Amino acid sequence: MIISVLEIALLIMLPLVLFYQRSIWSYKKYLPAIIFIYLIWYLTYALFHELMHLLGAWFFDKTVYEIKLIPKFWTGDLGSGFVRYDYKADSTDFVIILLPYARDMILLAIGYLLIIKTRIKKPFMIGLILVITILSSLFDIANNYFAYLLGSMNDFNALAESGSKPISHFIGISFFITSAIITIHILKRFKNYPEHYIR
Repeated sequence: MIISVLEIALLIMLPLVLFYQRSIWSYKKYLPAIIFIYLIWYLTYALFHELMHLLGAWFFDKTVYEIKLIPKFWTGDLGSGFVRYDYKADSTDFVIILLPYARDMILLAIGYLLIIKTRIKKPFMIGLILVITILSSLFDIANNYFAYLLGSMNDFNALAESGSKPISHFIGISFFITSAIITIHILKRFKNYPEHYIR
């Protein structure tokens, strides 16, 4: 739990704040945006991640036993969501487990193109795009892969079971490096946004 909080601070909040600080907007304009963007991300992160597992399970006609797409934050439940189905560690399970991370890579590409090809003049909108497509993908990959390295029985453990450990590590490392490079590139490239920035 403490590690996840640190990862949220380092991979979601810090890059978002740095992006805004390098923009032309004053903190009075972007501070409310940061608060609302964080709430939107926090309330939808588990939903979108688990929804990809659920869609995969349905597509491959798996028997779904239990679904928790949104943790009940209002009751104090700060845990993550889950989709429990008849997991057999086979090739179809490999695809089902991989789907949220494949979605992350697609979102990274879409977000990167949106940010570099358009000039969005609303601080809330550009921040939302940055978080939902770029930073959330970075967090999703890093949070789950690093938890696996620390011994968690999570998605990357299932990827190792249904594929192999080298494949699981390759996916974790390559996806993390890709998302980190894109994040760093955006932060370095966009200074004085949206008025002046390096194309």
